[in-house]
Amino acid sequence: MKRSLAITVLCTAVALVISAQAKDVPKDVQQSLISLDKQWGEAGGDTAKLEKIIGDNLLAVGTKGEAQDKKEMIADNKAASAGVQNASYVADEYKFEMLSPDVVVMTHRGTTKGMENGKEVTESHRSLHVFQKRDGRWQVVANAQLPIAK
Repeated sequence: MKRSLAITVLCTAVALVISAQAKDVPKDVQQSLISLDKQWGEAGGDTAKLEKIIGDNLLAVGTKGEAQDKKEMIADNKAASAGVQNASYVADEYKFEMLSPDVVVMTHRGTTKGMENGKEVTESHRSLHVFQKRDGRWQVVANAQLPIAK
Protein backbone atom coordinates (compact mmCIF):
# COMPACT_ATOMS: atom_id res chain seq x y z
CA MET A 1 0.00 0.00 0.00
CA LYS A 2 2.80 2.42 0.93
CA ARG A 3 4.58 1.61 -2.33
CA SER A 4 1.43 2.30 -4.37
CA LEU A 5 0.91 5.59 -2.57
CA ALA A 6 4.53 6.61 -3.14
CA ILE A 7 4.31 5.77 -6.85
CA THR A 8 1.03 7.69 -7.17
CA VAL A 9 2.51 10.74 -5.43
CA LEU A 10 5.66 10.57 -7.61
CA CYS A 11 3.65 10.29 -10.84
CA THR A 12 1.39 13.15 -9.82
CA ALA A 13 4.38 15.35 -8.98
CA VAL A 14 6.05 14.59 -12.33
CA ALA A 15 2.80 15.31 -14.19
CA LEU A 16 2.41 18.65 -12.39
CA VAL A 17 6.00 19.66 -13.14
CA ILE A 18 5.62 18.66 -16.77
CA SER A 19 2.33 20.49 -17.23
CA ALA A 20 3.66 23.62 -15.51
CA GLN A 21 6.94 23.80 -17.43
CA ALA A 22 6.51 21.82 -20.64
CA LYS A 23 7.27 23.44 -23.97
CA ASP A 24 7.01 22.21 -27.53
CA VAL A 25 10.04 20.19 -28.53
CA PRO A 26 11.68 21.42 -31.74
CA LYS A 27 11.51 18.90 -34.61
CA ASP A 28 15.30 18.66 -34.88
CA VAL A 29 15.54 17.73 -31.19
CA GLN A 30 12.76 15.16 -31.60
CA GLN A 31 14.60 13.60 -34.55
CA SER A 32 17.89 13.52 -32.62
CA LEU A 33 16.24 11.77 -29.68
CA ILE A 34 14.37 9.30 -31.91
CA SER A 35 17.68 8.47 -33.59
CA LEU A 36 19.37 7.99 -30.23
CA ASP A 37 16.49 5.78 -29.03
CA LYS A 38 16.76 3.61 -32.15
CA GLN A 39 20.54 3.29 -31.66
CA TRP A 40 19.81 2.13 -28.12
CA GLY A 41 17.21 -0.39 -29.28
CA GLU A 42 19.58 -1.77 -31.91
CA ALA A 43 22.63 -1.85 -29.59
CA GLY A 44 21.59 -5.10 -27.92
CA GLY A 45 24.42 -5.98 -25.56
CA ASP A 46 27.01 -3.67 -27.16
CA THR A 47 28.47 -2.09 -24.01
CA ALA A 48 30.43 0.60 -25.89
CA LYS A 49 27.28 1.91 -27.60
CA LEU A 50 25.23 1.72 -24.39
CA GLU A 51 27.94 3.59 -22.43
CA LYS A 52 27.54 6.58 -24.78
CA ILE A 53 23.74 6.63 -24.71
CA ILE A 54 23.18 6.11 -20.97
CA GLY A 55 24.25 8.82 -18.52
CA ASP A 56 26.60 7.94 -15.67
CA ASN A 57 24.09 8.89 -12.95
CA LEU A 58 21.14 7.04 -14.48
CA LEU A 59 18.04 6.36 -12.38
CA ALA A 60 15.91 3.61 -13.85
CA VAL A 61 13.12 1.16 -13.21
CA GLY A 62 13.54 -2.18 -14.97
CA THR A 63 10.90 -4.39 -16.53
CA LYS A 64 10.32 -6.26 -13.26
CA GLY A 65 9.99 -3.09 -11.19
CA GLU A 66 13.56 -3.15 -9.91
CA ALA A 67 15.64 -0.01 -9.38
CA GLN A 68 18.65 0.16 -11.71
CA ASP A 69 21.75 2.25 -12.15
CA LYS A 70 23.79 2.47 -15.37
CA LYS A 71 25.79 -0.69 -14.72
CA GLU A 72 22.65 -2.71 -13.92
CA MET A 73 20.78 -1.41 -16.95
CA ILE A 74 23.64 -2.31 -19.29
CA ALA A 75 23.81 -5.79 -17.75
CA ASP A 76 20.04 -6.14 -18.19
CA ASN A 77 20.31 -5.10 -21.87
CA LYS A 78 23.08 -7.64 -22.41
CA ALA A 79 21.11 -10.43 -20.73
CA ALA A 80 17.93 -9.64 -22.68
CA SER A 81 19.75 -9.72 -26.02
CA ALA A 82 21.84 -12.84 -25.30
CA GLY A 83 20.79 -15.78 -27.41
CA VAL A 84 18.56 -13.71 -29.72
CA GLN A 85 19.64 -13.84 -33.37
CA ASN A 86 18.58 -11.57 -36.24
CA ALA A 87 17.02 -9.11 -33.80
CA SER A 88 15.16 -6.11 -35.18
CA TYR A 89 13.90 -3.12 -33.22
CA VAL A 90 10.97 -0.91 -34.22
CA ALA A 91 9.72 2.02 -32.16
CA ASP A 92 6.72 4.28 -32.70
CA GLU A 93 4.09 6.36 -30.93
CA TYR A 94 6.68 8.90 -29.77
CA LYS A 95 5.54 11.75 -27.52
CA PHE A 96 7.74 14.53 -26.15
CA GLU A 97 7.71 17.22 -23.49
CA MET A 98 10.54 19.73 -23.07
CA LEU A 99 11.13 20.69 -19.44
CA SER A 100 14.05 22.98 -20.28
CA PRO A 101 16.30 23.50 -23.31
CA ASP A 102 18.50 20.68 -21.95
CA VAL A 103 15.87 18.25 -20.55
CA VAL A 104 13.28 16.36 -22.60
CA VAL A 105 10.86 13.61 -21.55
CA MET A 106 9.96 11.03 -24.21
CA THR A 107 7.51 8.13 -24.24
CA HIS A 108 7.15 5.50 -26.96
CA ARG A 109 6.30 1.93 -27.78
CA GLY A 110 9.14 -0.40 -28.77
CA THR A 111 9.06 -3.89 -30.27
CA THR A 112 11.98 -6.28 -30.66
CA LYS A 113 11.69 -9.39 -32.82
CA GLY A 114 14.21 -12.15 -33.39
CA MET A 115 14.95 -15.84 -33.22
CA GLU A 116 15.81 -17.65 -30.00
CA ASN A 117 16.40 -21.40 -29.86
CA GLY A 118 14.87 -21.77 -33.32
CA LYS A 119 11.66 -19.96 -32.41
CA GLU A 120 10.49 -16.46 -33.27
CA VAL A 121 10.32 -14.20 -30.21
CA THR A 122 8.64 -10.82 -29.91
CA GLU A 123 8.88 -8.39 -27.00
CA SER A 124 6.90 -5.13 -26.84
CA HIS A 125 7.18 -2.45 -24.19
CA ARG A 126 6.37 1.15 -23.32
CA SER A 127 9.27 3.34 -22.31
CA LEU A 128 9.57 6.64 -20.50
CA HIS A 129 12.98 8.29 -21.01
CA VAL A 130 14.35 11.52 -19.59
CA PHE A 131 17.10 12.90 -21.79
CA GLN A 132 19.55 15.57 -20.67
CA LYS A 133 21.93 17.44 -22.93
CA ARG A 134 25.42 17.34 -21.42
CA ASP A 135 28.55 18.66 -23.10
CA GLY A 136 26.61 19.13 -26.33
CA ARG A 137 25.14 15.62 -26.55
CA TRP A 138 21.94 13.99 -25.35
CA GLN A 139 22.01 11.11 -22.85
CA VAL A 140 19.35 9.12 -21.01
CA VAL A 141 19.41 10.12 -17.32
CA ALA A 142 16.17 8.43 -16.20
CA ASN A 143 14.25 5.51 -17.64
CA ALA A 144 11.30 3.24 -16.97
CA GLN A 145 10.23 0.36 -19.16
CA LEU A 146 7.07 -1.73 -18.84
CA PRO A 147 6.24 -4.80 -20.90
CA ILE A 148 3.06 -4.70 -22.98
CA ALA A 149 0.91 -7.76 -22.25
CA LYS A 150 0.31 -10.02 -25.23
